[in-house]
This record gives sequence, structure tokens and C-alpha cells, in this order.
Amino acid sequence: MLQKIKILMPGPLKFEFVREGLEYYIDKIKKFVNIEALFPKVKIKESEKNIRIKKEEEVLKKHLSDKEYLIILDERGKTFKSFELAKKLENLMQNQAFITFLIGGPEGLSEELKRNAKEIWSISSLTLNHEIALLVLIEALYRSFTIIKGIPYHKE
Repeated sequence: MLQKIKILMPGPLKFEFVREGLEYYIDKIKKFVNIEALFPKVKIKESEKNIRIKKEEEVLKKHLSDKEYLIILDERGKTFKSFELAKKLENLMQNQAFITFLIGGPEGLSEELKRNAKEIWSISSLTLNHEIALLVLIEALYRSFTIIKGIPYHKE
């Protein structure tokens, strides 16, 4: 049975409107499940992509444990329609205690983190700014919970 959902992404958040939207949806989701969002700061001035990705990997791994069911968001991952996502989430809630969604920074995620994921999902075939991806994810999770609970929110 699901005990907690965690969303993990390199921080800090830069867009105020994303922070506001995140707080809005987290408050709504907390009625259904314990949820937290973590944005550990990655301190690096290096501009080389591979070095940035490796540094982010080191920081993000400190916030992951083996008991978590890790889902990575990537534009090449599996896509879902709203009802499919709700059904998938409902199934995971029955079979997993801790679900973690991991969103990479501007350069994406390391191949090692991707290999450690149980699943790779896509919220859009478009390449999105990682903060916008976060906002889309949190709204999609809320929409899924309302579908699961039969709360009028989703329109067909």
C-alpha cells in the first residue's frame, strides 16, 4: 500500500509561477496521499554537459533509496492518456510503498540513473523545461487521483 510519493529534481526552483502551481497541487494531493517535492541544490559552475550531469547524479542519489519505486521522466519514455495514467497509478499504489518521480535538470539525467529506474515515463513528446515538466507532472498526478476517487475534475 502506498505510503508516500516523492518528486525529486535538481534545484533550486527559479520560476515563481511553478512554485505557486506546485504548492497548489501538492495541497490538493495531500488529501489523498503523503507527498513531498525535493529540489536539492547542485552547486557547479562547470558548463560541460557530462560534468554537470555527473554532479547532478551524485546529488540526486543522496536522496534515493533502494526501497523506492523509481520512475524517471524523459521525453522518450512511455506515454499515457489520463485514464491510463490513473489506472497505472492506482496499480502502483496497491503494490508499492514509496514511489519517487525523478526529473532531470536542463541537461537531462545520467544513463546510470536511467538504468536504476523501474520505469521511464514521458509527460510530453516535446522537450520541456524541467520546471515546466514538474508542473505538468504534478497536475497529471492530481488529475489521476481525482479519476481514481471519482471526483469531478477530469473532462472527457
